[in-house]
Amino acid sequence: MAKTQKNGEHHLLHALLLFVFAFWLFAFHTGDASLWDIDEPNNAQCLKEMIAHNNYVVPTFNGQLRPDKPVLNYWLMDLGVRALGMNSWGLRIGSVLMGALLVLYLTLTLRRLLGARAALLTGLFTATALHSQIIFRAAVPDPLVILFTTVALLAYLRGYLYPEERRWQYLLSYAAMALGTLTEGPIFFLLPGLIIVVFLLLRRDLPHLWRQGQLRWGLPIFLLLTLPWYIAVGIETHWRWDLLFIAQQNVARYTGAMQGHQGPIVYYLFTTFLGLLPWSVFFPQMFATLWLQRKEYFRSRPDLLFFGLWAGIWIAFFSLGATKLPNYVWEAYPPLLALLAWRMDLALSGVHAFCGRGIIASLLGLAAIGGILLGLGATLVPQSLPPLGSVAYLGLPYLLAAVVGLYFVYRQQFLGVIGSLGVGAVALAFSMILLLMPGLDHLKPSVTMGEMVHSIEGQRPYAIATWQWWEPSFLFYAGRGAMTATQIQQPKQQIPAILAASHGPLFLALPQKDIVALRQEMTAGESAKILYTGYEMYSRQNISLVRIDAK
Repeated sequence: MAKTQKNGEHHLLHALLLFVFAFWLFAFHTGDASLWDIDEPNNAQCLKEMIAHNNYVVPTFNGQLRPDKPVLNYWLMDLGVRALGMNSWGLRIGSVLMGALLVLYLTLTLRRLLGARAALLTGLFTATALHSQIIFRAAVPDPLVILFTTVALLAYLRGYLYPEERRWQYLLSYAAMALGTLTEGPIFFLLPGLIIVVFLLLRRDLPHLWRQGQLRWGLPIFLLLTLPWYIAVGIETHWRWDLLFIAQQNVARYTGAMQGHQGPIVYYLFTTFLGLLPWSVFFPQMFATLWLQRKEYFRSRPDLLFFGLWAGIWIAFFSLGATKLPNYVWEAYPPLLALLAWRMDLALSGVHAFCGRGIIASLLGLAAIGGILLGLGATLVPQSLPPLGSVAYLGLPYLLAAVVGLYFVYRQQFLGVIGSLGVGAVALAFSMILLLMPGLDHLKPSVTMGEMVHSIEGQRPYAIATWQWWEPSFLFYAGRGAMTATQIQQPKQQIPAILAASHGPLFLALPQKDIVALRQEMTAGESAKILYTGYEMYSRQNISLVRIDAK
């Protein structure tokens, strides 16, 4: 008993250290980079308008209803902004915290299911995976819903397997599904619910759902957490927000490709492998073990069956959808990493060693990926973004990690292989943060244009607009409060009207190549002065800021 308690205390200490490491890694220079179009400034501007209107119920963007996402992520960002200000730090710190909490939750929750070492490995893999360095450093709702989905499904699994935990774990699961629904929408209770139902069907235990599934208390908890806001926003918008959200952002997004985000049905197999680098190079060994002993494992290990269903159903569902983005299947990463950690724990404990040739092949594959990154960074990137120059250094961390890993394979020290890949993952994160991001930041002119507008006008009235170009970051950085930006279609008619309404100058952002056409469209009663011109990475052209005054 004393030994078990001591082991538990040691595991808690290790989990807390891993939490601190993950928080530090995700927070490292996170606030130094400006917001990335289009999602981050869309979310940030929506919060600015909520604050300006003192309305934390109805999301709007540029003065129009924004039915893209429910409200919970805006509330989380608001807490960060209140603490750190309306800047990249304040807007992103909530995502950093959610990522670190995910690592902590996985490490603590998986201990009883998979063992202490496998639980710690899952946390380590989650903290250092390539996609984690992007998603948990961004002002987007994904980190929230990733955490809630993970809690919902793992809590249900634990409640099913451990009767003494059943009541509170099931209620926690329902509450997490409710918070996920308040963050991204109904798919985040429908899809976890589908996974649970399929799992119970395969276990021939579907009646468990209503006999012992705590639905009597779970459903009221779910409705109590979700319905108040959905009803409130419906009443305030005469149900327009709710209808647009379901029709546009759920049905239309699944049945049709939106904003050009599409791909083949195998799209997520590719993006999942890339997103979970460097650890995904060991997926072949993991899947081979599961496949060869599938009958034994899935009959005697319901946790492994649950993880497989979780990852498989999640990826399959979004693979069938028309709109595809890598973020959509992040919720499938925790079970995949848990399965990988379980397989590595078998190897480390000597129960089922990895094939030496398989490890060598995986590390050679990682070295090849590093070589490809090095080559593309030295050739393709400078051609596509000439001002950025070579980014060949991005290939070195994986390349060197693979070489060091091969050395540890030779020494038959598999723990050293894991350590070398972990160091390589962190080194790549540092390379992106310290070398790549500052270069890319100079290719986002919205920040500079916004700073110029504020320094010139201060608190005096002005208006902002764009012509032949649009990025939401321009509105966020150049606007004030709930100010709107006009996307001009007819300059000759619209510019005089904007000047008359604003009682101040108009700051117009447009491609540099269109300045001549702009002057031809202007009337004799207007003057234009070019304030700034900078290269923009998204449209790959020079963008200019022009000040227009009425004479």
